[in-house]
Amino acid sequence: MHRAPEIVSFTPVAMLRTRRFFAVLAVALLLAAGCAPAAEPPAAAEMPALETRADSLAMRVYEAHGGPAAWASLPYLRFNFGSEREGVARPPVKHLWDRRSGAYRIEMPGGVDTTYVVLFNVNTRQGTAYLNGAPLDTAQSARMMEQAYGRFINDTYWLLVPLKLFDPGVRRAYVPDSSDAATDVLHLAFDDVGMTPGDQYWLFVDAATGRLRQWAYRLQSGREGRFAWTGYEEHAAPGGPLHLATRKEAVGAAVAILTDHLDTPAAVAADLFTDPKPRL
Repeated sequence: MHRAPEIVSFTPVAMLRTRRFFAVLAVALLLAAGCAPAAEPPAAAEMPALETRADSLAMRVYEAHGGPAAWASLPYLRFNFGSEREGVARPPVKHLWDRRSGAYRIEMPGGVDTTYVVLFNVNTRQGTAYLNGAPLDTAQSARMMEQAYGRFINDTYWLLVPLKLFDPGVRRAYVPDSSDAATDVLHLAFDDVGMTPGDQYWLFVDAATGRLRQWAYRLQSGREGRFAWTGYEEHAAPGGPLHLATRKEAVGAAVAILTDHLDTPAAVAADLFTDPKPRL
């Protein structure tokens, strides 16, 4: 599924508190989502064919953020996705992903002392939604499931795009006119996949380290944006360390997207994927 950055606009559920919360959240959050299936279980790392300069640059970026072996070996991923405006942080959405089975847990704030927990499988998109531990009715659960899957696609892309450059449907191009001795620029476009295949991204890569410094986008809708990727952290995986940015700062605006509280545990409690009460 591909859906590019845009202001969050969730379908409201029946509870008034949820409508009010997401109306506030929509002011701050920007949305980006991957073009390729995000829910592939770890497997033996396969090195893609590097046929162009763009492919070689994309692999350098991939390896600088961990590389195929580390990413393929990762069993679990835990992180928060939130935003900050004028230095004030919003309540985050909390994620936990079992990459082997596709089991997923997401906790979304719904107001004061209100948390939605959605337990589902990203491969089947089947699951159940809960409010403060109580199951929602069928219609409400279906709406929250749709929101949760959208957050999975969106929020993981903000965190993991350097590891997703060889996903199916991604077209890579080197941009020599924008590159210089310090920065290489990689352009991403997409085949006819997902909801908005006309979206485009530009990755500004540190020529010395291979790390992503900034990304810019131009949406199919015409909207544009640019964010600096900062706050890099190293996290262990069986196949080697991953290097992921925890903070994305808007260029020219006092807004930041936070992809923090990162963890890559070797094991987690099994009931985290069945317990409907807030735990993260």
